[in-house]
Amino acid sequence: MKISGIILAGGKSSRMGKNKALLEIDGLTLIERVAAIMSGVCSEIIIAGDSSGTLNKTGYRSVPDIYPGCGPLSGIHAGLSAARNQYSFIIACDMPFVDEKLMRKIIDQAEDSYEAVILKTGKFYEPLFSLYGKGYVRAAEASIEKGVYKVTASLSLVRWKTVSVDVDEMPDLGKCLLNINTPGEYEKARKIK
Repeated sequence: MKISGIILAGGKSSRMGKNKALLEIDGLTLIERVAAIMSGVCSEIIIAGDSSGTLNKTGYRSVPDIYPGCGPLSGIHAGLSAARNQYSFIIACDMPFVDEKLMRKIIDQAEDSYEAVILKTGKFYEPLFSLYGKGYVRAAEASIEKGVYKVTASLSLVRWKTVSVDVDEMPDLGKCLLNINTPGEYEKARKIK
């Protein structure tokens, strides 16, 4: 099965003070790091939410939000709308240590009857490191039109399932799902090996 890879890069990076996608760790920008891992699994890479066109120089296809200002849900919507494949793996651009094996574990659970396969760690869902089908576009639109922008809230409009993973099964789970929002978190991430 061919999978599209969608990197969410539309946030304002207000806590960071600059575009998180272009921060570097070990000589690669965060968006390049995510794309490098995704390219081992996905047949195309799309950067979603880049309304300014700043990320066009990455060499990957970039699409703006169709519904600007609605958070990650609008990026998922725009990316899925542009994707060539039935299923797309979504990853936020500020997750520099994503794991290909964990991606494959989630992708392996894809079935035609589900529009989303969501990673669950303990009590928490990880909707920005999960798999979505094309049918989720309608759910995202319906939620946005109602002013409900929380990704997990829109899941009630589709058939979905979870893939549960814990640290016993994957000791590096915390590192894989680490996201960077502040200068302090960025400095800590730069020291992780």
